[in-house]
Amino acid sequence: MIVLRHPARAVRIADALRAAALSVFALPLTETELPGDVDAVLKGLTALARGEYRWLVVTSGNTVQALDAIGRAHTAGLAAAAGGTRVAAVGSATARLLEDAGVAVDLVPGDATSAGLLRAIGRGHERILLPQADLAPDDLRAGLTGLGWRVERIEAYRTVPYPAHQSRRVPGVVEDGVPPPLLVPVDVVGLATAGVQPAVVFTAPSTVQQFRERLAAGPLAFHPVAIGPTTAAALRGQGWEPGATATGPTPSAIRAAVLEAFGTEPVTLPSGRPVSGSTGPPAGPAPAPPPEPTSAPTSAPTSAPTSAPTSAPTSAPTSAPTSAPPIGDQP
Repeated sequence: MIVLRHPARAVRIADALRAAALSVFALPLTETELPGDVDAVLKGLTALARGEYRWLVVTSGNTVQALDAIGRAHTAGLAAAAGGTRVAAVGSATARLLEDAGVAVDLVPGDATSAGLLRAIGRGHERILLPQADLAPDDLRAGLTGLGWRVERIEAYRTVPYPAHQSRRVPGVVEDGVPPPLLVPVDVVGLATAGVQPAVVFTAPSTVQQFRERLAAGPLAFHPVAIGPTTAAALRGQGWEPGATATGPTPSAIRAAVLEAFGTEPVTLPSGRPVSGSTGPPAGPAPAPPPEPTSAPTSAPTSAPTSAPTSAPTSAPTSAPTSAPPIGDQP
């Protein structure tokens, strides 16, 4: 089975899946870059440090990494800016990263979704700082505004095709443990040629788009697994009904979803045609200045079983990426 993340940030998911006797590979399709307007982020952090917001709402680990990196490069880190402001984190993994950065977290909704946060935070009329990705949906901002809050949404980072430009890549953390072997898109085509119908864990809506663009040459039959409801909706937007959707963004929930998906009919990505739900021919991935990692395999494994690959490519990455977000149903 294939996780659409860099190996260094797919370790916890891989460990859970290997415990279920599954062979796990990683296929990175997106990375994180600094926002287009860093000055807007600095302005928001300055106002945050002055106590002008009632809440700082953080929806992903990428946001933590980006805000802290920008703050440290110009004045001080996120902890210095957020002191004295109440902080809400959508998800336990994001909360852990905030705490690791020295930020006390006041609210983590039991339901790690925008709807869960809206229920937990309730009504208000003061200002909220909402840093998010460029591709983040507008539902959280709209929901908070509907509850009476005055929301300032800023672009904290940009999601770009893998690999990100070295000079703009957002630094991050790396998960401890043994990373799964690295694949590149041509390897997935090779698996399909060998008759493999892998489960594919889509970790964000952006991975759905990139998978379509990079694998649309097909043919490929696979079992799509969504890490959360937002990603499941993106899959359906492509005409791909998820074989399963994880009940939460945790390794154990993802493992359960993968095992469920293997019991469903695979989705078929036709050869040489746009997939169902697209409006035109697939576009190629946006170019990125740095080269692909030199340790990535150049050819697909020569043989594999019908449910999941059992042998890794001959070489695995020797170093981790500089950006590694935690698990989350994030753009």
